[in-house]
Amino acid sequence: MDEKNRGIYALVGNLYLWLLIFVLGMVIFTFTDLPIAKAVYHFNDTYGKIFEILGVVPTSLAGIFFAISNLKTLRIAHNRRLAVLVSGLAIFLFVGFNLLSIFMLDRQWFLPMILIDIIFIRISIRANDYIVSHATTVELRKVMLVALFSTLVAVLGQTLIKYGFNRPRFFTLTDPDTQFTYWFVRHPIAHDSSFPSGHSAQAALTYVLVLFKRFLPKLRTKKWDIFLWSISFIVTGSTMLARMFLGAHYATDVWAGAFLTFFTISLSVRYVDRTYK
Repeated sequence: MDEKNRGIYALVGNLYLWLLIFVLGMVIFTFTDLPIAKAVYHFNDTYGKIFEILGVVPTSLAGIFFAISNLKTLRIAHNRRLAVLVSGLAIFLFVGFNLLSIFMLDRQWFLPMILIDIIFIRISIRANDYIVSHATTVELRKVMLVALFSTLVAVLGQTLIKYGFNRPRFFTLTDPDTQFTYWFVRHPIAHDSSFPSGHSAQAALTYVLVLFKRFLPKLRTKKWDIFLWSISFIVTGSTMLARMFLGAHYATDVWAGAFLTFFTISLSVRYVDRTYK
């Protein structure tokens, strides 16, 4: 990846920068969690409801797209049988996870989402065919590895962390001033947990879009830089705000969820750059 040490690639792969931003944010939000939550909470907020749905969509879309990328780059895979198995399981799991999430959040979106997933599978096949014929297959496979691993962490990683904290959600508190607890206080096992935000972790997967420039030279312009980063920022930031508006998460929850994905993408980029030449 020729530009990995410059510009946008240096930012995405700069683990220390992400760590610094994460720590600063956690320090600030730890002491402002309750005031922010009380100020922005609005039950049944329309904006919040919209991005409650949109926030989980990047997970299935990324999983589907790069599972197909895996199949399209089989000729350079180290283990083709394993690659085929992984792709099949990824498509099944991510489509299933997406539909289950939508069904639990808002059932009226369930049937439209089935149609969206079917259409996106078709689009992904066509897009990957184009990429393989017009771009470097090795670069596509590197980004595929980063994306699939980051998607798994965004789904499974944040779920496992939740069980280590079991923080009550803001909207469940009858008296926030006396019942509020900091994110680092561990609670008994609960059915639902606030820290970290799974929606934010999944929405942050849109940052994988920035890596598309690695296998599509046509995207290596300043305009595309701005466009790709803008989409990533809008989707991720809007989802983070939406979860706070609905009282489902505190600022530290959404901050930690999003940066869990950022860390994973950063680490994965460093790994594939050093391992796959």
